[in-house]
Amino acid sequence: MRRLIPSSLRRVLDLQESGVALIGFLAISHASLATPIRVASDGVDYLWQDERWIGFPFKFALLSDGEAGPRTQIEVQNVDRKIGDALRAITSPARVQIDILAASEFDESVTPREPLGTPLVAYSAKHLFLVNVSVDALAVTGDLVSWDYTQDTWPGRRATQDRCPALYR
Repeated sequence: MRRLIPSSLRRVLDLQESGVALIGFLAISHASLATPIRVASDGVDYLWQDERWIGFPFKFALLSDGEAGPRTQIEVQNVDRKIGDALRAITSPARVQIDILAASEFDESVTPREPLGTPLVAYSAKHLFLVNVSVDALAVTGDLVSWDYTQDTWPGRRATQDRCPALYR
């Protein structure tokens, strides 16, 4: 099933440069993190969804939309090493969500930037997992993957005598 992204937005998202400023909001959560890591791809902080998003440059491509499960790569600068150290300490995949909003949806005269009304999310990628994380002095890189349902065995569970003894009486 293909995502319904308007072709005009898709062209803007695929361009290397455009007149439309888009801000990416990245949330990384894990049971071992006290609070989720929330960063905005701009150099300034934002207030959105009653949370503060720290201005922290990062790069990613749109998720693939082919036969395999959705996948992309992400790169976050390891400027103060907090994100790198936090992700290095995690032993299982972290959950990730990315939302893209237009910068024009926020009041640019204040810091942190505050929304003008209720911002419209232009693109959202939820239920992703951060895997293959690599941390060095300059950047934190990793793959964002979603669950690939085509790799799910069917049936996932069998009604065996050990699991369902009442069926075998």
